[in-house]
Amino acid sequence: MIIDPILDQALVWVLIFVRIISALAVMPVFSFGAIPMPVRIGLAGFIAFITFPLVTPPVGWMGTLSGVWGLIAILLPEILIGIIMGMVAHFIFYGVQLCGQFLGMQIGFAIANIVDPSTEEQVSIIAQLQFTFAMLIFLIFNGHHFLLSGILQTFETVPLGGMQFDSNMVNVFVDLCGNIYVSAVKIAAPVMAALFLSEVALGIIARTVPQMNVFLVGIPLKIGLGLLTMALSWPLFVYVFQLLWKSFEDDWAGFIALLSP
Repeated sequence: MIIDPILDQALVWVLIFVRIISALAVMPVFSFGAIPMPVRIGLAGFIAFITFPLVTPPVGWMGTLSGVWGLIAILLPEILIGIIMGMVAHFIFYGVQLCGQFLGMQIGFAIANIVDPSTEEQVSIIAQLQFTFAMLIFLIFNGHHFLLSGILQTFETVPLGGMQFDSNMVNVFVDLCGNIYVSAVKIAAPVMAALFLSEVALGIIARTVPQMNVFLVGIPLKIGLGLLTMALSWPLFVYVFQLLWKSFEDDWAGFIALLSP
């Protein structure tokens, strides 16, 4: 009957759509709460529509669709692939936010928190400032184009219904998590160095001039020096973030490759 081929094609499109919408729900920029859900669904449906002719359906996959549980069994791997792609893509921004948390504590803004509109969680003011600046750099570098093209490339790397877990995946995932802290330290290094030198200078002043209240002097000094150093180090921030993103592109592609059969 003609219904069977149409049903097969419709289910293939659903698998493509599920992988794409799962990735967009977690990826940077596309997962922001300010973007309405109908817009995300429409974007995922449009991408799935243009991707559909390029995707080869798995051989013999209809035999696994025995009821609702069979449908869940074939949809679940596509959901996992999308979530993994989006979560790993967020790692570099986790590093930026962690850097902001470090600097916020060092400068003295640890208590002053605001609500991050993308995650609806309280973060430091410095963390939100650096996250916003990193997101602007990300858009200037066309990082969102890379993510969208990366989603399409996954259908070549990991065919529909062909996800497998490699034994090295856990080690690679742990390394990527460790790079969050490395990225945070690299970005925060100039400001942390300046604040460290100010602490040393205040310690010397406290020993040589005991009459001076170093605590009252140190608070505005650290705030002013920290903000000034951050402003002067923005070009270095752009350069370091660009290097980290280039390295991340290779790591992200290598991690997705571990899901291929």
